[in-house]
Parts: sequence; structure tokens; C-alpha cells
Amino acid sequence: MLDERTTATPDLLTLEAPGLEHAGAARRRYQRIGLGMMVSDALCACAALLLAYQLGGLRSIWSMSLVERVALLLAPLLWVGLFQAFSLYAPQRLAAAEEFRRVIGATSLGTVLLVLLTYRSDHPLPPTWVALAWFGALFIELATRRAWRWHQHRMKLDGRLALRTLIVGANRDAAKLAASLRQPGSGFIPIGYVLAGGRPADEPADSRQGVLGELGQLRRLVREKAADCLFITSTGVSAEDIGEAAQVARQEGVEIRLSANIAETLTSRLALQQVGPVIALSLRPVRLAGPQAAGKRAFDLVAATAALLLTLPLWLGAALAVRLSSPGPVLFHQERVTKGGRRFRMHKFRTMRDRPPGTPDETAELMDPSSPFFKLGNDPRITTVGRYLRRFSIDELPQLLNIFKGEMSLVGPRPLPAEQVAANRELLGPRHEVPAGMTGWWQINGRSEVTPEEALHLDQFYIENWSLTLDLYVVLKTFGAVLRREGAY
Repeated sequence: MLDERTTATPDLLTLEAPGLEHAGAARRRYQRIGLGMMVSDALCACAALLLAYQLGGLRSIWSMSLVERVALLLAPLLWVGLFQAFSLYAPQRLAAAEEFRRVIGATSLGTVLLVLLTYRSDHPLPPTWVALAWFGALFIELATRRAWRWHQHRMKLDGRLALRTLIVGANRDAAKLAASLRQPGSGFIPIGYVLAGGRPADEPADSRQGVLGELGQLRRLVREKAADCLFITSTGVSAEDIGEAAQVARQEGVEIRLSANIAETLTSRLALQQVGPVIALSLRPVRLAGPQAAGKRAFDLVAATAALLLTLPLWLGAALAVRLSSPGPVLFHQERVTKGGRRFRMHKFRTMRDRPPGTPDETAELMDPSSPFFKLGNDPRITTVGRYLRRFSIDELPQLLNIFKGEMSLVGPRPLPAEQVAANRELLGPRHEVPAGMTGWWQINGRSEVTPEEALHLDQFYIENWSLTLDLYVVLKTFGAVLRREGAY
């Protein structure tokens, strides 16, 4: 019997991409983007320092000591050096969540070093200035990086940042990988397979659609096909094959990727560990208990307090609009399920007409309370005011009260009605490993537009990759999701 990795025929047509004369263009554009990021980071540092000086009440820059002037002049260079040390100028290798985490770390370390540079001077920087500089730098950096992300996404969609990619390996997983790389905006253009581990004598390579050659011909294929990247299918090659492909990538100056046959995991949880001659992926465990649970609870209380103070005018306006637009209570309460399967009363601003007792429900035949994640799209019971409250998620604000009571968290899987959970205990049970959230991972990835299967998958991703940085990332991304109004009904 032949090994599957050498006999499975990939589902890939010949993928020769047009424009060989533009070979390496995507890599050069990534290099220019990296240089542009260096310039923007230096400007962000200058802008944050100037903002802190204006708002921090410090004296004129001309009356500063020599140490302070040198520190401020070196700040842009310090910033760029730290961001380089955190590998923030290789955008083609960074996921958005990982970039977010590294920007916070680099900005925090930069602020600390800047304070240390002036600590022994006659006029050390006051705490207020330090806080303003940190917040200002972080805000400007994240906004700038978001703009760079948007720019890269647009360039990926029109093919200007798509790396011409040879897939090393030729099994079913390689075919799935090729299908993923062909998706618009992936940043890759698969141009064919390279067969690893030899080929069976009774099946010539010419009969394989999309297979361009063998691993021993990889160097020639990289040059002939003007490849920018080698993507190795881990299940279709041996350790020796990976080493050979890595050597070719290094000597030819092309990118290299290795598909990991594991569940979706944030890179912050991964570390390489050598066990004898074997390289293993060490996966940092995530369990929301003890100090981690206390940290999440503290984050919830601080963020919920700030959100309550900032949104008080919206509470008053929404309550008044609900009261004047239709008869009934201002708040709506429903039994939902949170961590450990515990039931609680979740609060929302009422967005539907209040049905008097004994009145028939016109939507009874359309409702399916046993279906997980069921939500009626064009519900005729929604009031005009309620439609606007839902569109901008203002109806969710009373859940801040649930957060203060410890029944919910700011970020987590959305709490589902008790009826849905009771009818699908085995399916929905894993979601209750962590507290239910006011917003969550699937809220920033499609909201109500995702399928139940996708929602469960996204919730599981959050549970397996939880961190305070991820919570902060979700909260900031939620603002964009609310403003786009995607999946809000």
C-alpha cells in the first residue's frame, strides 16, 4: 500500500499566476510598508510627547535640562528600535491580535525606558506626564497600525500583496491549504505543488494536476516560477524534507511557512521546545481560575465603570425614547445562562412592543426556542425606537449592571436563553467554561450573520486563547463592529 502523502491527488488546477515579470513585487512592497511603519512610529512617538507636554503642564522645552532634551530627541529612535526588537516591521508574518499585543508591550517598555533616561536629572518627569505620554502613544500607535492594516488588506484584495507560493507536499491537507490560499485577501497565490518524499513508480508526476516537480527540483522551481514563498504541508513531508525546503528558502531569499495541524491558536500561546532531536510546540495552557480570574474580574469592573460613566447620557436618552414610543417597562429581562450553567436575569432596554396578557403572539409559529443561536431577523414586534437601539447596540448597555453583579463579563461567549441551552446541553455546554460576555469573539467576526456552527467555533477559540490582551483587543474591535452595524438586528 502506498503512503497517502505521496498518492493523494490534490484538488488543484494548474495555478500558474500571470505576471512573471513582476516577480518579487509583493516582497518589495512589504519592505516598503515596513519602512513606512518605521517613519510613522517615529512620528507617533513625537506626537505623543508633544501631546503630553501640552496637556501635562510642563515648562518650555527650552528650559529643560540637557538630559531631558537628549531623552526627548532620542525618543523616536528608541521607539523604532524597540518596535524592531518586537518584530513589528514584518507585517506579512503578524496576525492582527498578535500585532496588537506586541504594540502594547513595545509602547509600555518604551515609556519606561524614557522615564529611566530622565530619572537622574534635576527635573524627573512627573507621573501625570508619563501617563499622558503612554496613553497618547498607545492610542496613536494603535490607530496608525489599524490604518496600515486596512491599507494592506486593500492591497491583498487587488493582488498587489499576494505572494506567489509553492506548496511543498501533495496530499489532501495540501489541497485544503491551496483552497484556503486561493481565498480573496489571503495574501498568497498558490502556483503549484512540489512532491516530497519521492513519487510512486506507477504514477508519473505528469499525471498529477498542479504538481510541478519533486523536492530535489525545488531550487530550480523557485527560480523558474518566481516564487515568493514556500508553504510546507506538515502532514505531507518528513523532518528531512522540511530541513531541505528551509535551506532552499534561506539561500533563495524567499518566505517560508509551515502549516501546523492543530486547532486555531494565538501565537502568544506557542513556544518551540527541543526534546532531544525533536522540535515540539509547547502550548501554554489557559484556564480562567485563580489569579487569571481575579485579573479578568478587575478588568471588568474598571472597564464597566468607565463605560457606565461615558454612556450615562445614552442611558437617559434611550430610557426616555422607550417610555415615550410605546407602553410598557423601560427594561426587558430574560433568563440566560452563564459560567457553569448558572442561570441569571439579563437586562436590556426594551426594543419590542409589550404584549398584554392573553394577547396571541403573532410570531409564535416563526419562533424556534430550541434552536441554538436562533434569532428572528425581521421581527414584526420590534418598535421603531427599538430598531435604532439594536442597530447601534444601545439596548445592550443595561448588561453593565450584570457585569457589576458578577453574572457576566465584559468579554466572553454571548449568553443564550435558558430554553436554547436546556434543549442543547451537550452542544452548548462547553461555552459555559467561562462567564458569558457583553461582547465576544464572534461579535467582532460577523455577529448575527455567522452560522451556529461558526459561532460555536469562534466561542471555542476565545475560551482556548483567553488573555487580558485579547479581551482588550475584542473591546476595541467592538466599537468598529458597532459602527459598521454588521449583523445587528
